[in-house]
Amino acid sequence: MATTDLASTCFTCAPLERYVALTTDFASELSNALGTPMLILFTSLIGVWAVINGAKLALKQCEIHDLGRDLIYIIVTGAILGSQQNGLISWVYSTALTVMAGSSEAAFAVAGGSLDSSGYSGLVALAANGEAAFAKIIQASSAIARAGALYNLSNYIYAFLLILPYFLLVVMYSSQVVVAIFRAMMVAIFAPFLFMAFAFGWGRQMSYAGVKTLLASVLVLFACTSALALTIYGVKQIPIDPSSLTGDALNNFVSASNPDFLVILFLGWMGSALMTEGTSIANSIAQTALTNTAAGMLTAGTAATAGGMMAAGKKLGSFTNPLTAGRRFTEAARSTAEEIGGWKAMGQTAKSLVDKFKNINKPDGGPS
Repeated sequence: MATTDLASTCFTCAPLERYVALTTDFASELSNALGTPMLILFTSLIGVWAVINGAKLALKQCEIHDLGRDLIYIIVTGAILGSQQNGLISWVYSTALTVMAGSSEAAFAVAGGSLDSSGYSGLVALAANGEAAFAKIIQASSAIARAGALYNLSNYIYAFLLILPYFLLVVMYSSQVVVAIFRAMMVAIFAPFLFMAFAFGWGRQMSYAGVKTLLASVLVLFACTSALALTIYGVKQIPIDPSSLTGDALNNFVSASNPDFLVILFLGWMGSALMTEGTSIANSIAQTALTNTAAGMLTAGTAATAGGMMAAGKKLGSFTNPLTAGRRFTEAARSTAEEIGGWKAMGQTAKSLVDKFKNINKPDGGPS
């Protein structure tokens, strides 16, 4: 039976590529739909601005140079909205993704990786390199688990302890990439309104907030990539050869007294912790309020799904195993019978309560 090459297979790349394609198409269609309405709204606001400021000028409540300054903002904004009428959202979105991927690539380069080697590009390449970097950890865990037996359960425990932090780390980083794509898309969707608001004094602060949010999104992904790159860099300093983990070499490696094994565990959990800290640092720099709620929900959901699939696989295996199938079916039938008996008992109790309340106001308390 063919085996999967963990070093060259990316499990999250196909969903991410599809997600990027969907968001790109959505941004393009939304850009075409909002182009003309935003120009109409912008023209209407210019008319309102002209009437209000004309009245203020006539009443000498403002100076001519104030109107000239605002007029410059209006002309620049009108030129941008007019020239990018049907492509502003797509342009902002694609530019944001390019900046995110380019800035995060430097962190991978320091860790000794190259995005070009994965065969993917952009943010998808970040996820691909994140998975490929820990292929040896996964292979080492598989080698340890294969050495386990009924009389040697400790190897199963060590394999689980080794794979768990890196599984969560890869899932968490992929979740951060998905959230970064969504943040870039949302800022791009609001881009026409933010450009339009920039022309007027009342909306200029909203435009600044939009730029700061986009900058914070870039910083969050860069911080998460740096945390992942730091973990990759540390793991690469520890020589691990999964093919040599047999016999005494395996026993020496999977030991609580082995500093290399403990360092690998520490680096895995440290990467996940530092990713959450990266959001706080980005918020402090850009003065925004981004959170890890979405990435946390994605990570928890993926982990719960994986655990559920493993549990379902074990139960299905027990039913298909001829040595245990009879006992499992008997237990399932007994459980079902007990549940049905419990429902019947609850039904009888409910019926007696109904009869009691029906007859509670009768003199003899009995049925009529």
